[in-house]
Amino acid sequence: MARRTLTTLRAANAAATRLEWVRAALSLLAVIPVLLEHGWLERLLPIYLAEFLVFTALAAYCAVTLRQAVVLSRGSGSLRGELRRRRTMLLIAVIGAVLAWWPPVMLLAPAALLLVHTLFVFLTLVNTTIPPGLVFVGSFLSLVAVGTALLMLPAATPQDQPIGVVDAAFTITSAISQTGLIVRDTGTGFTRFGQVVILAWIQIGALGVIVFGALLATVLGSNFSLRATQTLVEPTEQGWSGALSLRNLVVFIIVVTHAFEAIGAVVIYLAWPETWNGAPDIDSRGDRLYHSVFFSVSAFCNAGFVTTANSLEGLRGHWSSHLVIAPLIILGSIGFPVLDNLWRVGWARLRGQRVHRGALIRLNLNTKIVLTTTLLLYLLGYGLIFLGEMIQTAEPAGLILLDAHFMTVNRTSGFNTIEPTDMGLLSRLTLIPLMFIGGSPGSVAGGIKIMVFAVLALTVWSTIIGRSETQAFGRTLPDSLVRKSATLLVLSLAMVLVVTSVLAVTESGEGRFGLEALLFDATSAVGCVGYSMGVASETGPVARVTLTIAMFVGRVGPLAVLAALVAVTLRKRPRYAYPTEDVVIY
Repeated sequence: MARRTLTTLRAANAAATRLEWVRAALSLLAVIPVLLEHGWLERLLPIYLAEFLVFTALAAYCAVTLRQAVVLSRGSGSLRGELRRRRTMLLIAVIGAVLAWWPPVMLLAPAALLLVHTLFVFLTLVNTTIPPGLVFVGSFLSLVAVGTALLMLPAATPQDQPIGVVDAAFTITSAISQTGLIVRDTGTGFTRFGQVVILAWIQIGALGVIVFGALLATVLGSNFSLRATQTLVEPTEQGWSGALSLRNLVVFIIVVTHAFEAIGAVVIYLAWPETWNGAPDIDSRGDRLYHSVFFSVSAFCNAGFVTTANSLEGLRGHWSSHLVIAPLIILGSIGFPVLDNLWRVGWARLRGQRVHRGALIRLNLNTKIVLTTTLLLYLLGYGLIFLGEMIQTAEPAGLILLDAHFMTVNRTSGFNTIEPTDMGLLSRLTLIPLMFIGGSPGSVAGGIKIMVFAVLALTVWSTIIGRSETQAFGRTLPDSLVRKSATLLVLSLAMVLVVTSVLAVTESGEGRFGLEALLFDATSAVGCVGYSMGVASETGPVARVTLTIAMFVGRVGPLAVLAALVAVTLRKRPRYAYPTEDVVIY
């Protein structure tokens, strides 16, 4: 009897897996008519035919989903439970089929289903023997490829400005890596369709393949395997310290991200003046809301993409740049672990609670180091940029005060109230290490991360004062953390030097760019920042491909890339250790 039950269960699971692939194929079929309808300037399909094809694919999707639930219920014994696990997917498919005639639903419903099934493939790969690093890197490569293809659709760019594969790949990599480097103006070089693709990839990159994979498990009501959990946590360096379960982590990130973006969009919508120098075309309230959402998402995600002609230079002295955009950038770069810890401590203080489950509710070590280092970097950067602008430019003191604040905050994004080329030499020199350091671990920002810089700085200080261990706030940091930080620093420095060297060979001829400009843009690309001295937009194909690779590696992390490559050939760690011997270092 038990053997028969096991056989039935295996057969049901096998049949359900086949039906899962059928559902994925149907979600893809539902997207194809949408792309044919919206991806070309001239319609390739009559509208009624596109709507019928979407309706048919989604109706078939509903039927297959119901069939899958029935098949699995033979093993679980609960049809209601199986339907409950698929209720979200069924609801999306039913709404999409019923409202297939309405363009927003016709566009969003198939895309949402395809996204979920794509993430199902991701989790399937996670649970195989493929090295986690390769899964992580491959996921981003796949997203870059899909985004590149979408930007190359005729409807993504003006009819007289088609985009090539190199520029499309550069743009979408810059978007998904939250860099902001561009080879063409986002506001005029892309149509509304192309801008929405860029915005979607900014959001996807910010939340990450990792978080979206966890979201899939939440939607499907399934649990992560041990291997999946390890893959989701390790490559991203989230640093959550077990404070949240994986599901709560996903919910927290999704809610916080969209809450801050929504608040920012509303405030920007109300705060912006009617017009200003370089303002986008705002002919209606809908246009104003669209651009407000674009700026809010781009700011919180530290992307730096804008639909204006000159970033925020036209709003250089306007309060919205300094009191709305800048705080959004800080919140996005401070890191979700820090935001979670601050929320928990603040909420506990409001309720008068100091202990939870026997543990003291307090700011943890990660939060203390991140906040302290962030403040010190801000003060140092502000002081040096202010000094540089005062002695090396003729700008008014009031504007210099504002510029020093905004440009220091923007060490993790590409917004600017003044072009870097118009700043003093000391100011640009200050921006280079700030861009290289970047934001906090577990944030949407790039760079080597504030924690890496802090750990190495604390190690240097501990060595100077004669301590054998790295200490901070009454705690000792493990040696493994110091080694990992040093590895990230060396790999990132090597990446910057390699990119600068390639640019020096290909772009420095005939006095086009000096070493400063090449190093500045190379650091910006590796640090996923977006500040530029004109190198990115004026280079040839070789340099653009190089910068594209730099942005990609800067986003996924040099350690993750190295781990992915090494894991292919190195499957086992050695089980032996050599004797210790000192060497001379000075």
